[in-house]
Amino acid sequence: MALAVLFFTAQLTAQTRDFSGTWQGTMNAGREITILFHFIKGKDATYSGTMDVPLQSAKGIIINKITVTGDSLVATISAANIVFKSAATNDSTLDGHWLQGGANLPLVLHHIVQQQVAEILKPQTPVPPFAYNSDSVEYDNADRSVHFGATFTSPKTGGSFPTALLITGSGQQDRDETIFGHKPFAVLADYLTKKGYAVLRIDDRGIGKTTGTLKDVTSADFAADVEAGIAYLKTRPDVDKSKIGLIGHSEGGAIAPMVAAKHPELNFIVLWAGPLAGGLKINVEQNGYSLQKAGIDDASVNAFKQLHTKELMLFDKAADVSSLNIQVKKVYGSWKEKQPDSVLNNLHATDTAIVGKSIYAIYDGLYDLAWMRFFIIHDFAADLAKVHCNVLAINGDMDKQVDAAMNLHVVDSVLKKNGSHTYKTVVLKGLNHLMQPATTGDVAEYATIDITIAPEALKTIGDWLDAAVLGKK
Repeated sequence: MALAVLFFTAQLTAQTRDFSGTWQGTMNAGREITILFHFIKGKDATYSGTMDVPLQSAKGIIINKITVTGDSLVATISAANIVFKSAATNDSTLDGHWLQGGANLPLVLHHIVQQQVAEILKPQTPVPPFAYNSDSVEYDNADRSVHFGATFTSPKTGGSFPTALLITGSGQQDRDETIFGHKPFAVLADYLTKKGYAVLRIDDRGIGKTTGTLKDVTSADFAADVEAGIAYLKTRPDVDKSKIGLIGHSEGGAIAPMVAAKHPELNFIVLWAGPLAGGLKINVEQNGYSLQKAGIDDASVNAFKQLHTKELMLFDKAADVSSLNIQVKKVYGSWKEKQPDSVLNNLHATDTAIVGKSIYAIYDGLYDLAWMRFFIIHDFAADLAKVHCNVLAINGDMDKQVDAAMNLHVVDSVLKKNGSHTYKTVVLKGLNHLMQPATTGDVAEYATIDITIAPEALKTIGDWLDAAVLGKK
């Protein structure tokens, strides 16, 4: 969610500062997101660098251009249409703002002295030597616009194998879906390969060995990337072409039905915390939860959710930002007239702002991001209605990112009507969005939990595949 921006201008000095090193900050984009910049100063005094976004498992994103003038620094990441503009207020602080599409977010960075970057393996992370084949593979999509890097694991003995292609969640992720030291896809691939399945897990665009632009891409583009993976699997003699399926986590769980609807030859899909209720409802619930955590009372939270729902519904009809803003103002004005003073005070609602943010900045920022606009508008349940292969949908009841009850209700109601071969919905007690045993379910808790995927979640997926795909009882 976009925020109103306060611009701070630092007084320039005659001497250019040295910005080399690691800088870290947190911005509020509907939820707190930590950003790390690594700046390297060359012998010719020019800078290069990379960026990390740990929450999205994105690491080593190339910064295309870094411009330093006096106390100011501007970093540009062309692939994601990101510009970070800042000015130093002292030797250890960069005060700036993050521009992406229409979003304009305050972001203050602090220099980290002698940062130690060490990856501590979690207990479940598989390490070689493996009891199966593990090969690094590469392939292209049909028009060669994207080159993919991936890992293909398969049993050491046997003929052609039933095969799962894994689809990551939102944000740039490596083939292991690495997040906070956890490698969920490596753990899942290890488990399934030991059970007799082959597994393909793939670096997302711009990560690892995978190329491709991120500018204006949406879930539809990522679905096309999955189709390229399916085409690659069909070229392998060790893959059973009649038993290829998809396992998607989070956004990947919404992409899987998009692909399966176009590929009736697929044998199965597993929706792991997939947001099938749609981006609009997911965004509303996530923002409502954030307000609850901030101590806002239930009546005010519900009022905000009603407003946010009506505003997001405008995205489908708006031709551009200007026409959107006209409707945003009307909806906000009508909503505001009906609210008691207690709600308006609790939400800090003024003529054109709510919870301290400009209504135009909020909805401009969301609308201008192609991925978010598609996520809000697209009917993922309609894709699922066209799927006729075997389907498993699982959610943890502690999931604070994708509500289990809301999403599994959608899956169940859709699949009851469309006659899928075999379908099952499962709520796993005490597990979060990553399928870890959780206390709060909050994102901040993920890194503190040693378990990457709870054994009962792995068993649920494995047992269902054995029954639905292999016919085992």
